[in-house]
Amino acid sequence: MGRPVGLFITGTDTGVGKTLIAAGLAAWCRAKGLDVGVMKPIATGGIRRQDQWISPDAMVLARAAGVDDPVSLINPVCFREPLAPYVAAQRAGQSIRWDSIRRASEQLQARHRFLMIEGIGGLLVPLTRRHTVADLIRAFNLPVVIVARRGLGTLNHTLLTVREAQRQKLRMRGVLLNAADPPTRDAGLRLAEQTNPHALEQCLSYNKGTQTDLRNCLCPPSSIPLLGQTPYEASLMSGSVSDSRWRHQLVRWVERHCSPVLLEWLLSLGMPGQGTAT
Repeated sequence: MGRPVGLFITGTDTGVGKTLIAAGLAAWCRAKGLDVGVMKPIATGGIRRQDQWISPDAMVLARAAGVDDPVSLINPVCFREPLAPYVAAQRAGQSIRWDSIRRASEQLQARHRFLMIEGIGGLLVPLTRRHTVADLIRAFNLPVVIVARRGLGTLNHTLLTVREAQRQKLRMRGVLLNAADPPTRDAGLRLAEQTNPHALEQCLSYNKGTQTDLRNCLCPPSSIPLLGQTPYEASLMSGSVSDSRWRHQLVRWVERHCSPVLLEWLLSLGMPGQGTAT
């Protein structure tokens, strides 16, 4: 698969908010004048449209980016049942064809300067008997942002994901913490949401000048930045507002809560001559 210019959004789990983060970043890129295309290479839980299964997530991404590319390019592989792709494909009596993903990717690269690609589930979700989402990321050879929940359990899930990404030598840009659910009234859960960001930041980073910190860091050998903490916004889930207003809301959400480091990097990556950024 040819190496595109862009970003791959993965997560620690299903339901952590990958689609909304990818949509927000795509809308932000569009607002900054970048020619951004979107892709959901593999999906399950599709809906039937024009004799094919289509991912609702892919439709959200296309709306955010304001593109009219064929669905067959944005979402080349989709199954009806909301299961792991390997299981959904087996139950449908089909197999995932990597060549269809490659062809779709190449056509999108020809149409757009920059690709925002969303994965499915977490890194080790099986796509075939031998391949996982991590293999898909490696095939695209793109930098990766990991989306994680803010609540209880996220320290374990995030550190496991980061370690696996390191083991597989994926090019991590950092971690984004997203509030995928409405605020809870449970005091214990709220406390976890409040304390997890700082704890995670400590676990992911170290002072390069201090060997003790390096030994104590849970994810050596390099510092992995926390790229933002995005809050739950019910208005972003609404399909009743106009496309332009919704994209404007997405852009404001991203600008308020994502790290300027991430946004500046995206801006540079989407400019001509900057396709080698890592």
